[in-house]
Amino acid sequence: MDDGNLKRKNFSCSSETRFPNWFHMRATLPFALTICFCLFSCLNKSERRFPVDLVLELRNAKSKISISKDLLPYQWKKNPGRQSNLPLSRKWENTQITFNTDKEIFLNHSLDSLFFPPGQEYEFKIPSGHYEFSSLVGLLGGTEFQTQVSGKLKIYSGENLLQEWDLSQSPKERWISKKAVLDVGALGSLRLVWESLDSYLFVGEPLLYPIEKSTSVNQKDGKPKSVILIVIDSARKDFFGSYGYPYSVTPVMDKIAKESVFFENPFANGNWTKPSMMSFFHSEYSSNLGLGNSWFSTKPYQRKVYYGKKRDNLAKTFREAGYFTQTIMNNVFFLDYTTVGLDLGFHNSFQVGMDIVDTEVLTNKAIQFVSEYKYKPYFLHFNLNTPHASYSPPPEDMTAVRSIVPSDVFYKYESPVQRYLGEMHYTDREIGRLIETLKKEGTYEETMIIITGDHGELFSAHHDYSYHFIMQTRFGHGETHYDEEINVPYFIKLPKSVRENLDSNLARESESSGGQIRIPGQSSLLSLAPTILGFLDLLPKNSTYQGVNYSSCIRITNICPKEKFIYTEGRMSESVRTENYKYIRRYPGFTTVRRTSAGEPHTMAEELYDLKKDPEEKNNLSPIPEGESLLQTARNDFRRENFLKRNNIRIIIPPCSESICRDYLSLNVQGSIYDWEVSDAIQLNSGSAKTISLLKESKPSKVTQGEELVFKTVNPELGAFFSFSRNGKTIPVRFGRYGLEYQRSITHLEDLIVSERQPDGFPSSPLPWVYNDGAFSGTRESEVQREMGKEVKKILETWGYIHE
Repeated sequence: MDDGNLKRKNFSCSSETRFPNWFHMRATLPFALTICFCLFSCLNKSERRFPVDLVLELRNAKSKISISKDLLPYQWKKNPGRQSNLPLSRKWENTQITFNTDKEIFLNHSLDSLFFPPGQEYEFKIPSGHYEFSSLVGLLGGTEFQTQVSGKLKIYSGENLLQEWDLSQSPKERWISKKAVLDVGALGSLRLVWESLDSYLFVGEPLLYPIEKSTSVNQKDGKPKSVILIVIDSARKDFFGSYGYPYSVTPVMDKIAKESVFFENPFANGNWTKPSMMSFFHSEYSSNLGLGNSWFSTKPYQRKVYYGKKRDNLAKTFREAGYFTQTIMNNVFFLDYTTVGLDLGFHNSFQVGMDIVDTEVLTNKAIQFVSEYKYKPYFLHFNLNTPHASYSPPPEDMTAVRSIVPSDVFYKYESPVQRYLGEMHYTDREIGRLIETLKKEGTYEETMIIITGDHGELFSAHHDYSYHFIMQTRFGHGETHYDEEINVPYFIKLPKSVRENLDSNLARESESSGGQIRIPGQSSLLSLAPTILGFLDLLPKNSTYQGVNYSSCIRITNICPKEKFIYTEGRMSESVRTENYKYIRRYPGFTTVRRTSAGEPHTMAEELYDLKKDPEEKNNLSPIPEGESLLQTARNDFRRENFLKRNNIRIIIPPCSESICRDYLSLNVQGSIYDWEVSDAIQLNSGSAKTISLLKESKPSKVTQGEELVFKTVNPELGAFFSFSRNGKTIPVRFGRYGLEYQRSITHLEDLIVSERQPDGFPSSPLPWVYNDGAFSGTRESEVQREMGKEVKKILETWGYIHE
């Protein structure tokens, strides 16, 4: 299957086309001209098919004022936009700005916007034609306590004034909807002008929809025009009737599951919200995005790694394909200004931060959205915070669950689990309101709906040994890697037009099973993005998506690939699941867990479970002889698969030149220690998450090259503290790309320790040498820097700083 971005067909005439004779050419020419005309017309229609997104067009626009810095520092709920790819000299012209529109429920409404300081103008070049212009506009004063804001927004095509809005009576920090029909002239010039003396304007989600397409309900090419990704926070798979729960607590979603591509045993790739959601939005592990998994905050160096590399994600891909992208959520991880989240590129982010009341508010907003946008293709991320703790369902849902679940079963559950069931029913009821709206609007059939959870929830008493530093109870998540905490629901209701285009044999099989297409075996949410984009023919060429595209095997009825290894991240921990075993590993320095509610300390660096014999994961095989063989297999699988990319601190220990050498090495790393590669001859001790020491005893040999040690770091920070002694004597150490010698280590080595490649002379150095390869942090030399480095090295040699 062609995985190119098929939002626009590309046609070309080959210069190598040959005709056998002139007669054939004369006969063929009119037909060829007709075909070319049709193709040209189709191409033009294709180019006009989607809205013109002025934020994405900003990098090609002319601006009267280049904005390179924050002009409104008092308003902290914003960040320079990441989607327009503007140079640093213009980076604040595109801004993700957030207005706190309801302080009682912490309603934050963020829009990807064009930023207009007083007197700003932008001129765009777009295809001529009739457009529906839509946007939300908001104003701020030049100072925090400025009481009045005023100004006029004018839109021109060439010198013709198309629209004028006087915003002088507008309230501050409120989004106001503005729409107009614009006739862009033959020159294709569209100019937005802000006339104001002291007020600052944000024009959010500025889109131009071609008039001829804006009223079409159904796409004639059979492709779905809308996608809803429903994410249920803390949704365990095993309380869904579609996954075997015998009591119908989730009837709405179970009914959808019956007509869906249904993944029988899906797993999240993170055991709490941030690493899980980031991984399935990007189809890449959170740590490989630079975000880590340890805590809520997103630190500056993590942002540098994330934003510094090409990142495909669902919001970005759908937006570039012409879909309106909206997130309606209780989830700060998609808001960059919070210092917790990131800007994924949504046009519009609607975020409620109040627990309990949030579900109804979010559902009402989603219902309003799908009604307003039923004529336009959209991607909606709808994220409900139920059934997340505090487990506070409405009384009517608890009453409903009591009538559904038999009393002898219900009262076997502990109180938090009973309330969790009530929240599951409440969540299902709210999703039912959204589904009914889609059916009422006539858009349900052609809407792709994906339902999943970001992680599960820990309930079992026999799993009560974890950190417990967040929930202070075993009822929660983010602490362990057992199936109940990472096994989630995952199914995709295909649009009718897509289902009708499936192979007839597969269609008959799905009809015999009530319309459901089942994917057996274990799978992971890493597959979510490439699979739904694959069904829509929207996978970009050379995308960064890493997961399995299940749409390929479903379309051609081949046997779907198996996800043999499923990797999941947790707080300073990780796990690998196969059909046979579960291997859990905690990072060095983070191995102390609590076994009982009494809180007694217990060190557990690894866990291993035989899933065939022990599916409930009760018997940890890692410390007992019976598990030794399987443990070795799991360790080997884990290291061979190499799931996470890491910076490596590489050290060379020179060969022994004395009768005997007793070497002692001490290392303190800024980015914490993740793993290491050392020989069995080395005695290694890790006293904490950031420190490690080792002893090596050796005798002279004919080997001329030293022994290399590799220490992987958790986070992409570059610094380290290093000391080395041989037979009790501290000897000089070389650092980084130049091999600068220091009698003793220095504390700030960020600029000196990094080398993107192995330094010249490293393996055969007569002195210890240490460098950080910067493989993951994105620290790389340009060609110019590399050549300059050679010159610098020569100069340092002449000065005596480098001794070969």
